[in-house]
Amino acid sequence: MPKKINEMFGVSEEALKNEGVFNGFIDIDSKFHVDPHLLQATKISELKDSYQRFQEHFAQIIHLLQVTKNSEDRFFRAAHQKLIFPELPFVSLGYSSEGSSGRGIGSGIAMNLTKTAWEIIQAGITDPVIFELVGLIEENIGADRISDMTIYIIFSDLLVYSERVAKNLNLNTVPVDVSGQELCLPAVLGSNNPTVFIPYEILNDLPVANGACDIDRVCAYNEELRNRVNDIIGDSWQNATKRKKITKRELKNILLNNPDVLRDLVEQYKKNPAEKYDFENDPSGQLIWYSLAKEYVNLFPLLLDVDKVTPENILQVVIKICNNFKVLVEDNGLAVHFWSDSKNLRNERFAQLLFYGIADAYCNAHNLDLNREPNAGRGPVDFKISNGYKARINVEVKYTSNNIRAGYEKQLPIYNAAERTEYSIFLIIKTTDSTRALDELLKFRQSEISSGRRVPEIFIVDGRINPSASKAK
Repeated sequence: MPKKINEMFGVSEEALKNEGVFNGFIDIDSKFHVDPHLLQATKISELKDSYQRFQEHFAQIIHLLQVTKNSEDRFFRAAHQKLIFPELPFVSLGYSSEGSSGRGIGSGIAMNLTKTAWEIIQAGITDPVIFELVGLIEENIGADRISDMTIYIIFSDLLVYSERVAKNLNLNTVPVDVSGQELCLPAVLGSNNPTVFIPYEILNDLPVANGACDIDRVCAYNEELRNRVNDIIGDSWQNATKRKKITKRELKNILLNNPDVLRDLVEQYKKNPAEKYDFENDPSGQLIWYSLAKEYVNLFPLLLDVDKVTPENILQVVIKICNNFKVLVEDNGLAVHFWSDSKNLRNERFAQLLFYGIADAYCNAHNLDLNREPNAGRGPVDFKISNGYKARINVEVKYTSNNIRAGYEKQLPIYNAAERTEYSIFLIIKTTDSTRALDELLKFRQSEISSGRRVPEIFIVDGRINPSASKAK
């Protein structure tokens, strides 16, 4: 099983929770982001001035752009420099055993952002809050990059916070020189890589995109935020757009051509408190999969009946793991966890991680190596299970509510070519009552077989809470 930060530091989950620390996973990226709107209400003492620091940074940029005459003058160039956010060492919302950093914002994206900010200021909007909302209208700027900007600006506060937590919990530390100041930051015993802790109360969840067939998920955050704008602006917003879906460029033009709407947006945004993510119930399932995997593996152990995994039996071994996963889902109550308490389907990534956690535990019990490789080659795939160079298999987990045909046609064949896998399994979790997409996929697979092509295996698991009498088999 993967490990969490508390396990790496040898402290209890409760200990980290009491210090307000987000307890992420090792080498598994978190899909949470630091929300600057949440900084205003934080109770972390070291972060009491963080929001003011955030606003002051952008107030300086606004001042520079207010006196800018053209994009070549020194004021514009100075503003541009302040919108470049280099990658930061030590910090990640998913702890990495090798050390990690955010992506940051380079000169190109910063230049586009500077030009957009200048246009906004020329439209009469000079509130620094606009930079919290710029992801609405600026290409290549989303919640993840706004999070990176925020972390960069409040980095010194996070360092002091991490040092205090390390001292309170008596964690192993390493000395780090930060701008001439020596701090003792937490580090896993035997490692020289310091860790910067992030308080969970300044985090919100971020929808995920795992590949080309999930491109709608990339836009989901922006669409969700547009809907939020729709709620707080009301009729003026409706009259400005006249449409349900618009691109960032179109939205940018609408807001710049209707500065009163943009000004209203800023004011309403400031009045509405940010909503914290519900870590207790974890509605998107970004953390709960871990405890569920451990619980179900302990309750339902699996005997693989093999002394050694070979190229000849690896497919049978993995199919047995998939079969057991199917039983856990369909007969032992695991299916209910694909759905949140509000009966909304959790993100597909939840199912992928849940399968990964369960499969990993069974593999470890039989010395079968499992490596999760979400970005192997050109085509993302979720898991690679291997035992030696010639005994390798990958498993992709998909919901029927997503584009299963695209995943089957494009992702796995590309991955197979890149990784030289021996076998592939397309594990489909049925989350819809309609069978049309699944029937079409099975028909397509049969036509490929008839044409003599090598195709991935298809494995179907019914993940509905109340499945119909005709279960997929």
